[in-house]
This record gives sequence, structure tokens and C-alpha cells, in this order.
Amino acid sequence: MKKTTLAESVIVVLSGALAYGLGDQLADHGVSLTTIVAAVAFTLSSGLALAEQISRSMRTTLYTCPAKGCPVSIRASGTSRDELDRLQALATDHSKHGATA
Repeated sequence: MKKTTLAESVIVVLSGALAYGLGDQLADHGVSLTTIVAAVAFTLSSGLALAEQISRSMRTTLYTCPAKGCPVSIRASGTSRDELDRLQALATDHSKHGATA
């Protein structure tokens, strides 16, 4: 199981506060309970989805080939240090994946 990052925690807390404030304002304006629940649920689920996307991007390593015009890039997530080293060597050594000119 992955550890929760500070960014995830902050986003979840902020979306919770936003959902609470939104629900409170909607209730003050006489909006139906169904609409309030839907708006709060949407706000919370959007915050959770954003937190997950940011967390995934923070846990992803990207290696690209330094050769000009080479489109090779390798994105790795959840791999061992040895595998990351192997992927980095593969991506940065153009002779292993590029055409010989």
C-alpha cells in the first residue's frame, strides 16, 4: 500500500473544506437536499481524483533519449531501483534503440 503524500492530504482537506462551504451556501439559498448532496459528492470526488493524479505523477519517473529528434521516452512507476537503472540506461543509450546512421 502506498503512503499518502503531503500533496494528497492537502488537496483532500481543501476539497473537503470547499465541499462543506458549498453545501452550507447552497442550504442557505434553499436548494434541495438532493442537489446539495450531489454538489458535495461531486466536489469531494473531484478532489480525490485530482489528488490521485498528482500522486501518480509524483511517483513516476520519465527517461528520454538525449539524441536530437529521437522520440524514445520511458515512463516507469512502481519499479525497483535496479529496474529504474536498467530503463535509464536503455533510454539514454541511443545505440540500443535508435537507427544507426
